[in-house]
Amino acid sequence: MVEHPNSMRTYIVQSATANMPSSCWGRYGRVAVLEVDSMMRTSVSMISERARGVIRVVRTWEKLNIGKTERCAFERAIAAAEELAQELNEAARMKEAINA
Repeated sequence: MVEHPNSMRTYIVQSATANMPSSCWGRYGRVAVLEVDSMMRTSVSMISERARGVIRVVRTWEKLNIGKTERCAFERAIAAAEELAQELNEAARMKEAINA
């Protein structure tokens, strides 16, 4: 992939349902932090490097139970992913400010 010199990268949190065997009851999901081109500030079509606008998958949390409270594994992973994405976005902004 050829990178444009003025393109800024953004980190976003994306969630999707997880594929589980039929023996597992309940709902399961996956959460990822994606590095995307600055033009793709909304969600992308899938959690994959093949999706349009995705530069790389930074981290994933797989097969998380989607419970009814904020204490479930899925909600905890969302909170951790949002914290990681915020840290990475701040670091990218600082790097951009230093290089400017």
